[in-house]
Amino acid sequence: MKTAKKFQELQLKLELWMTNITLIIGASSEIGLNLIKSIDEECLIIAHFYKSSSELDILSRNIKNKLVLIQSDLSQEIELFNFLDTIEKHYGLPTKIVHLAAPKFKIVKFKDLTWADYQNEIDISLKALVIILNRFLPKLAKCKKGKVVCMLSSVVINMPPKALSHYITTKYALLGLVKSLAHEYASKNIQINAVSPSMVETKFLDNIDNNFIELSAYNNPLKRNACVGDIIPVVKMLISDDSNYITGVNIPITGGSTF
Repeated sequence: MKTAKKFQELQLKLELWMTNITLIIGASSEIGLNLIKSIDEECLIIAHFYKSSSELDILSRNIKNKLVLIQSDLSQEIELFNFLDTIEKHYGLPTKIVHLAAPKFKIVKFKDLTWADYQNEIDISLKALVIILNRFLPKLAKCKKGKVVCMLSSVVINMPPKALSHYITTKYALLGLVKSLAHEYASKNIQINAVSPSMVETKFLDNIDNNFIELSAYNNPLKRNACVGDIIPVVKMLISDDSNYITGVNIPITGGSTF
């Protein structure tokens, strides 16, 4: 009897997982890892990564939810389509999608940029999300439910900083995508939102001079840069039922800085 009960419980859990799937693009980032740790509700989490999955492997053994790791180079269209095919074939339809993926941050003056720099930003941050949402949003619309959260940046708020035109251009395009799709899919009970943190001290800044990072902290009203813990609660709220009446918004997480 005990064995039968355990089997029944496992079956129920599997059924729940297959109907409650969270897809995190760029899950090996510090924000992605901490978001996975913070998810309380029972769900299947599909974690996309580009190169290294070591931290995700460790995490998968220390959380209550089932964590599936899938590698893909988002800049390669064939790999991206194979990635989406794998999700649908083996797991099902993600009901929550969090897009965190972006090339590492680098400061480059416009005169020193090439179109390849823009293309790389566009392919990983914008094109990949367009392809992912083009696959899943029409199907979520039939189910009349879904959540999408896109990581933007405070560069889309007021006056942007210099020497980041490739990065800023892409973030503004993403903001336009979020606003447009939120309007288009609101009647289908799909909430599409964004968050825009100011500088967050993670490995994403590895290519940035430390003086620039310290100056950013000094100029912030709180006299510090954002940390991962400042971002997670907002993203978590936006993929929860607490955001059921919120769509098309871009939430600043800036410590009061108006730029």
